[in-house]
Amino acid sequence: MAGSRFVPNRRGIVSFLKSPGTVALIERKTRAVADAASAAARSEGWQGQFRVDVDTGEQRVRGAVIGDYSTPYPAVSRRALLRALDAARAVD
Repeated sequence: MAGSRFVPNRRGIVSFLKSPGTVALIERKTRAVADAASAAARSEGWQGQFRVDVDTGEQRVRGAVIGDYSTPYPAVSRRALLRALDAARAVD
């Protein structure tokens, strides 16, 4: 029995990943995580200064939440970001 070979439609995938709807979704989810991480950090007494970076490259769109600038302790940022990950699931 011959195995079937999957050949992805790369142009279709790239156009989907670069569509305005996908970019908007990634921006909404990334901002939701940043807001939730900020709230988590503030609940621990920090200012919760997180940054959002959304990059639209040639092949895809990427979103990142960058750590808490109000604290010199990476553990505080990491803990707040981990607590905030579920916030992205709640956003459509």
